[in-house]
Formats: sequence, C-alpha cells, structure tokens
Amino acid sequence: MMHGMRNLFWLLPLLLALGWPLYGERLSALLAPPALPDHEAGQERQSPAAQRFTMEQVRFFQEIDGELGWRADSRRLRTGESEDEFFLTGVHAVFYRDGAEQVWIDADRGRYDLAGEVLELEDDVRLLDADGFSLLTQALSYFEREGRVASRVGVEIAGEDLQARGRHLDYFLADGRYELTGEVEFITSSP
Repeated sequence: MMHGMRNLFWLLPLLLALGWPLYGERLSALLAPPALPDHEAGQERQSPAAQRFTMEQVRFFQEIDGELGWRADSRRLRTGESEDEFFLTGVHAVFYRDGAEQVWIDADRGRYDLAGEVLELEDDVRLLDADGFSLLTQALSYFEREGRVASRVGVEIAGEDLQARGRHLDYFLADGRYELTGEVEFITSSP
C-alpha cells in the first residue's frame, strides 16, 4: 500500500487525466466565455460603415460647382439595408436656382438613395415654387443627375388663376418648366 503525501500527489494528475471523459465537456462549457445575443453578434461582424444608426434633426445638402444645389432637413434620419440608403421622417427640402431659393418641398416621409442620387418623398407631399405655383401629390421623386422632379401617382397644381390635375408630372428645376400628362384637367378663372 502506498503511504505518504508524495504518493497522493502522483495519483492526483493521473485521476484528472483518466476522468476527463466524465467531466471535461461540462468543465469546458463552464469556463467558456458567454455567448453574445444574435443582434450583437451580427453587429460585431459588420464593418463600422455598414452599421445602422438613427439621427434626430438632420440637415444635409449638395453643392454643385461651389453653389448650393439643394438642402434637406429631416426630423429623423435612419439608415436602411445598405450604406447608401437613408429613410427620412418629416422632410423639408429647398432647391436653389442661381443662388436663390426657388422650390420648397415638404413631405411626411422620404427615402434618399445615395448611389442612385434619388430623393423619394411620399405621404402628403407639397411643393411650392417661387412663381407661386403649388403642387399636391402622394409621392414625388427628385432625380439629382437630371435636375428633375417627377410624380406618377396623380398631381394637383394650383396657381393664381389656374388649377390643373393629371396623372404624371415632370418638373425641370433648371428652367422651372412643368410637363403634365395623363388625363389632364385644367380649370382657369378670370380676374
């Protein structure tokens, strides 16, 4: 029989090695770091630019050849699925021509696609230009590259002595020209 403290210390590592199959899996699970929740694990894998965010009271603008082209204010901005997609709430946009404010647009919601350079506005969209024309529609898109505002869901235009309705509208910001098509109705009044 084994007597003495030295013989017990020799048996301890032997018992740990031989008993590993019985307790090793549970001991490894106990010593492992805690797992992250799924939403935190996904954020860790994304690059910092691809992470989603929300901002309050946002203003962004575009300069073209050193002149202000347009400016948009939003109560809330949040990113979309891609880095180039932004969703806006409570939008107020101003478009400039020759350095002066020319067109004002308000909408309840919007989406800005940075890659396609398209601002899409919807829900109670109201446009007013410097010539006194106003426009009402449910959806309006601004195509930056073309300098064009378009609606394909029906519009109502009102001026000093004119009211018009149509299905499709193209408004060219460079020269302030409207093209109204699709079941157009005009109502004029004389002073």
